[in-house]
Amino acid sequence: MPTILPKKERTKLLQSIKKIIEAPASDSPGNLLHVVRSLLKRKKAFQNIVARHGTPCYVIDGDELDKNIASFSNAFSLHIPESKFFYALKTNPHPFILKKVVAAGFGLDVASATELHLGLSIGAKKFIFSGPGKTNEQLRFALRHSAKTIINIDSVGELDRLGVLAAHHTKPVRCGVRIHIQSHGDWQKFGIHLHDLAAFWKRAKRYRHLSLEGIQFHTSLNEDAHPYIDMSRRIAQYLKKNFSKSDLHHISFIDMGGGFYPSKTDGYYPWATPAGEIASIVLSQDNKQPEFIRPYYRIDAIPIASYAREIGSAIKKYLSPLCDCSYYFEPGRIISSTAMHILLRVVDSKSPTCAILDGGNNMLGWERLSYDYFPVINLTHPGTTEHACMLYGSLCLSGKYDTWGHYYYGTKLVPGDTLVVPYQGHLTYALAQNFIHPIPPVYILK
Repeated sequence: MPTILPKKERTKLLQSIKKIIEAPASDSPGNLLHVVRSLLKRKKAFQNIVARHGTPCYVIDGDELDKNIASFSNAFSLHIPESKFFYALKTNPHPFILKKVVAAGFGLDVASATELHLGLSIGAKKFIFSGPGKTNEQLRFALRHSAKTIINIDSVGELDRLGVLAAHHTKPVRCGVRIHIQSHGDWQKFGIHLHDLAAFWKRAKRYRHLSLEGIQFHTSLNEDAHPYIDMSRRIAQYLKKNFSKSDLHHISFIDMGGGFYPSKTDGYYPWATPAGEIASIVLSQDNKQPEFIRPYYRIDAIPIASYAREIGSAIKKYLSPLCDCSYYFEPGRIISSTAMHILLRVVDSKSPTCAILDGGNNMLGWERLSYDYFPVINLTHPGTTEHACMLYGSLCLSGKYDTWGHYYYGTKLVPGDTLVVPYQGHLTYALAQNFIHPIPPVYILK
């Protein structure tokens, strides 16, 4: 491989990188032993599934799902009594999960006619339909179910197309509009800029069959409440300056999206950080690998009750003086993430530090566990000590693209051992694909 820098300059850069990779990360270096202990309490139930059905498979933990639904609903209902909830179907569309959230009174947040159809098939009665690039066919389908559906419009062009399609509708179609601000980065793909909201609101009045009555925003991977607080302040400042009292009166909801991160459930490897990536690239020129101080970092998001309390305070401070409306939330990861696990079996042991498992990353949809850390737990030889070992999948791909983890908790690891990879309910089963191996079955933990 050709060098990218002369040796002298590369040496100086490596000295700088050494300082970067030895610096403490913003998240905690602590372990996730509490997750291991929690899962080991259900060891027998996991082993019963393996004995009956084999591996690999997904397992839905119904009790954990119920707990997540109740925790979110109770916290936000306490601090924001006028809140309503729409589960983000894309995070995990398994019918068992959908039926649970709907039975708890949630609506569904859908991003396509396909998702809307799935929600209707399991008996859901309330929908938010968001997302960019809605085709006329998708909009027509949403209009056929407009009694149950609020359409969050994504652009001026979509507004005009929907206005024409709804021209012969017997009742006004409830709509919102998605907004973003400059700092949202890649999320600028969605919606219109906040400073265009007043003009958009005025344009919508041309279409008497559309009832524009809501504002939506969304950011993801939020480890605290700051993004929601900041947007509440910005929206309030804009509305106060640009909306009449009549326009404010017609706002019936503000949709704050989802993006709530579970607290102390997972982490990330140091090479997944920008500094770690730079270090790996530069050192590879000398056929070396960086020696990171920490094996991984734990993500310490705030508890869900703290999100609710802080967002509720922001609403009271900024928005309640202007609008008498409902507040919509679209929880996804916070509901589904810890409610699904993956069971695997060790097929082969290449060495004490290299094992092959019977499932591949097609169960995840992408090489997620090369970057994101979750504790892998040996159910056959359980233990609370973590050992270094490359855990590869069974796909005919290089290890980089088919990795389950770099460590395992247990006393040893030998062929035939059953492993559980916890908290895989968010954007794993939803992204799974038939690639080399089929998508494995899903079972309910009892």
